Amino acid sequence: MNITWNKKWKSVLVWVSAYLNFLALVLVGGYFYVKNEDEELQTAAKHAFIVTIIFAAISAFFSIFNYIGGLTDNYYSSTAYEFYTTCNSIVSIAKIIVFAVFVVLALVKKSAPVPTEEAQSKENEQA
Repeated sequence: MNITWNKKWKSVLVWVSAYLNFLALVLVGGYFYVKNEDEELQTAAKHAFIVTIIFAAISAFFSIFNYIGGLTDNYYSSTAYEFYTTCNSIVSIAKIIVFAVFVVLALVKKSAPVPTEEAQSKENEQA
């Protein structure tokens, strides 16, 4: 079984690793960003990093909100806790949707055809 890792599948790997774990994104995306000279793949790694940072910041905000609320009396039976759980669920669902959309976009994105030697020679003759 021979699997060809083209740009689409590498981009999908970046987005899936970004969804699964931040460390996996740093390893996979960082490798593709540093070692690969393809601009599309480097852009996908940058975008995955930015989206991951945005969701990490939102999660951090709600965690701080929850920890501060936990210091008060009767927090876990209050409307503030219900707000926290509802917002946390919405963020989790939004994260799944956003990463799924980016995976689908990476799969259906049309890449520019690689010019062959014949096409390059025709362009040189026309110029």
